[in-house]
Amino acid sequence: MHIINIRNVDLNLLVVADALYRHQNVSHAANELGLTQSAVSHALARLREHFRDPLFVRVARGVKPTERAREIRVDLEDLIRRAQALIAPPARFDPKTARGRLTLSTNDFFEVVIMPKLHAELRKEAPHLQLSVRPTRGELPKRDLEDGTVDLAVAGFYENLPEGFYQTKLHTYPFAVAAAKSNSKYGATLTADEYFEARHALITLQGDFRDDVIRKVGKKTQRREILYGTYSFTSLAWILQETDLLLTAPRPLIRKYAEFFPLKIWEPPVETGTMNMRMVWHAQTHENELRTWFRAKLKRAYASLDEHEKRP
Repeated sequence: MHIINIRNVDLNLLVVADALYRHQNVSHAANELGLTQSAVSHALARLREHFRDPLFVRVARGVKPTERAREIRVDLEDLIRRAQALIAPPARFDPKTARGRLTLSTNDFFEVVIMPKLHAELRKEAPHLQLSVRPTRGELPKRDLEDGTVDLAVAGFYENLPEGFYQTKLHTYPFAVAAAKSNSKYGATLTADEYFEARHALITLQGDFRDDVIRKVGKKTQRREILYGTYSFTSLAWILQETDLLLTAPRPLIRKYAEFFPLKIWEPPVETGTMNMRMVWHAQTHENELRTWFRAKLKRAYASLDEHEKRP
């Protein structure tokens, strides 16, 4: 079968043919299309040349389609309908009717601190939306974001993004120090000396036990004694109850622990820095209405943590 190169065909001619089918009158077709009768007649001449058929012949009150024209009418109407649907603007986004699945690469800080409230709000505003969470292990899931396996990456350690990615800051969290309430070594206050003499647990996503909490004592640098490290933001709530370890972690996380476990909580007696949460997404989803809406929703969820949750 001979294949016609569509680039050699003026598809606007098919729009003229469709108007002639419906009106069977050159003048009426021209009025609908905003063309002159001469322009429509010229287009019809080109159609006749292409199809090697008169297509529309003059009668007393207009034009009538030939047998060849009637043969192609159904296909032409279907083509016009599909083209109109293709170029039509998308329906207005409505979270209430939105369906689909959003996949996040993040850690269990998100699941413990943010997800409970966010899930409750999503059920009200976007009841059919599925949310899937995958673990992140200390590095940007670049390939998963590029191929669409992951829609959004949320963590506190993404830096130096490659080309084609967007990011925005979600929130900055100060740290608090916690120990089991049964730990009798420490009282209502915690001194720097007690802090550095203690044994510590550490959240270390890559397992490298990197620790930036230090202090200068004379000419010497003093570091903490870290005996336990884990990538998990949640398991340490149980570990603290059975050990004499101290944990330095983001305040909202410590507050969440305290809802379920008896803890002593202190302001850090030394400089500990902060945790800066960011979300990262790929350019291919930047303009998508569902994902744009969800990113704004997620940013509000991080910003709306009550003030008392951020203070020990």
